[in-house]
Amino acid sequence: MTGGPNGQVAVGSRRVVIGGLGVHTWTIGAGPPVVLVHGFGVSGRYMLPLARSLAERFSVFAPDLPGYGRSEKPRAPLGIEGLADALAGCVDALGLERPAFVANSMGCQVVTDLAVRLPERVGPLALIGPTVDPRRRRARRQAFSALRDMAKEPLSLMALAAHDDLVHGVGALVATARSVLTDRIEDRLPLIEQPTLVVRGEEDGFVSAEWAEQVVALLPRGRLVVVPKEPHAVHYTRPDLVARVVRELLLEETEQARDERSRNFPHRHVPARQEDEARVGQRPLPLLGDPSRYEPVALTPD
Repeated sequence: MTGGPNGQVAVGSRRVVIGGLGVHTWTIGAGPPVVLVHGFGVSGRYMLPLARSLAERFSVFAPDLPGYGRSEKPRAPLGIEGLADALAGCVDALGLERPAFVANSMGCQVVTDLAVRLPERVGPLALIGPTVDPRRRRARRQAFSALRDMAKEPLSLMALAAHDDLVHGVGALVATARSVLTDRIEDRLPLIEQPTLVVRGEEDGFVSAEWAEQVVALLPRGRLVVVPKEPHAVHYTRPDLVARVVRELLLEETEQARDERSRNFPHRHVPARQEDEARVGQRPLPLLGDPSRYEPVALTPD
C-alpha cells in the first residue's frame, strides 16, 4: 500500500481463490477489521469513499463478490446464499476473525444470510438501505423505485454503476435480480444475534421509512439512523457521516465487551474515588442514543 495524492493512504488490492474463483478485494487502513459489502449491479469500488473514511481507525476490506468488478465470474450467477458462502470464504481466506460488516442494498441480504447461518463468524452489522421491502417485491415496483432513486444519486455513481453493469452482464443481472426479489430478509431479521445499525437516507427511493422502521422492529438488537436529504447510496454521498455512526457502533460494542469481561473477574474492593473515575467513560453515546430503544436518530452535518 503506497501513499496517494494529498498524503492520503492509497487503496490496496488482494486476490484470493474461493471455490476455484479468483475473488478480488480492495484493502485500506489499519486496526480492527471491517468488511464492506456492495449491492446489486455494482462492485466494491462504490464502497471506497466509505472505506477511506473508515481507514484511519480500521482495517477495511471491500470485496468484489463473484461475478462483479475484478472478481472472476462463476459458471452460473450466484444467488443470495451462494454470495454469502463466497463472502464467508473470502473472510476466511483474508484471515479475519468476527469482523464487523457494513452493507448496502442487496449486500444487506447477503450479510444477514451469513449472520444467521454462521453467527460465530460475524461481528456487529450496519445495514444501509436494506432490501427488499416485501410490499415492493415485484420487479415492476423495483424498476420504478430504481428510476426514482437514480434522479437523486450523483452522476459519478451512475457512471460507476453503468461500468459495473457491463462487466457483470445483462443475463447475470437478470438471474441475480430474481434471487434478490425472492429472498425473504424479513424472515431472517428476528434471528440475527448481532447488534445491528440500520441506516436510511431520507430520500431513499428503494427503502421507505415504514420498511426501515419494520426492519429495526424485527431485529432483536436493532437501531435506526436517518440521514436527511440523502438517497439510497448514502454511504457514497456522505461517507464521513456514515463512517462516524459506524465508529460509534463499534466503539460501543468494544466498551460493552470490556464490561462483560470485567464482570467475570474476581470481586475486589474499589475505593470510592477510583469507582467514580471508572464511570466517566460509561456515559451513553449521544449519537446512537439508548440501545434498548428503537427510536430513529436523524443526523445532520457537523
